[in-house]
Amino acid sequence: MEGYYKFITGLGRFIFWIAGIILLFMMFITVIDVLLRYFSKSIAGTYELVSFAGALLVGFAIAKTTMDEAHVTVDLLIEKIPPAGKKIFRVLTRIAGGLLFLLISWSFFEKGKELFVSKEVSMTLHIPFSPVAFGLGFCALIEAVLLFSDSLRIMKSNIKTDREK
Repeated sequence: MEGYYKFITGLGRFIFWIAGIILLFMMFITVIDVLLRYFSKSIAGTYELVSFAGALLVGFAIAKTTMDEAHVTVDLLIEKIPPAGKKIFRVLTRIAGGLLFLLISWSFFEKGKELFVSKEVSMTLHIPFSPVAFGLGFCALIEAVLLFSDSLRIMKSNIKTDREK
């Protein structure tokens, strides 16, 4: 089980690095476009590229955010619950989150198939939309597996988060 969890977290870290590369690309293309505007030129399709990259950036960064427990939480109710209750609550919320991300993943894959069949592309650069939908579906699937794995890990051990220590 521990080897499986290391694989999933390693995959989460890998796609986080992809998110970093996407962010660098977004910054690079935006800066170059702004600089070129001083010379009355611009890069065609910058808005499209940055929009696609922004969507992918969020999708590829979410698994690492979950691994780091960096999501915003409201723990007004949780702080009053005894440790065993906190553990149950953590497991249940991760299972619910995993189910939600499975649904999101399925939805993105369905939309990706629909966009692939219709051959829908962006207006300026004619970039197909389907790879973005498939990429986001893949990221949501990784997030779901990560949440389910984390819930199993919590059930098997006495892992405490930084918030519980």
